[in-house]
Amino acid sequence: MPCKDAMIDKVISLTPDLTIEEALAILEAERIRTAPVLSKDNTLLGMFGFMSVMKKVLPVSVTMADGLEHLDFARGAKPDIANRLKDLKAKTVDCAMDEKPTVLSPDLSVWEGILKLTKHGSPLPVVESQTNTFLGILTEQSAITELEQITSGSS
Repeated sequence: MPCKDAMIDKVISLTPDLTIEEALAILEAERIRTAPVLSKDNTLLGMFGFMSVMKKVLPVSVTMADGLEHLDFARGAKPDIANRLKDLKAKTVDCAMDEKPTVLSPDLSVWEGILKLTKHGSPLPVVESQTNTFLGILTEQSAITELEQITSGSS
């Protein structure tokens, strides 16, 4: 069974020209963590979410793969980080989005999609390989729902 069978195709998306403050308000209102950033022609430009913002406002030494595990030294940095957030909110989404997200092909098996979800987190965009056209997202919930439908004989 391919990923396209388990993807969600009606999703909240963002445009690159939204301010980060506007984008965060949309994510809050829709109760989602991350959304695809799409061009006018439905091409995936990147993914933007709360983690994107955190990576921009926290010190690089904290967000690196082998970064610091203890932040005791940063207690006094709270006002600086808050000011970075305030400044960042006025910028546009394209300044903070993940421009190279892990993407899935619509024909990739759902099992491979689940493996990628466990390695890279959720949601993962599903795009046409040749055109980079956005088709939808795969989430843990959508993958589990598809698996449940298989066991119940509905699919």
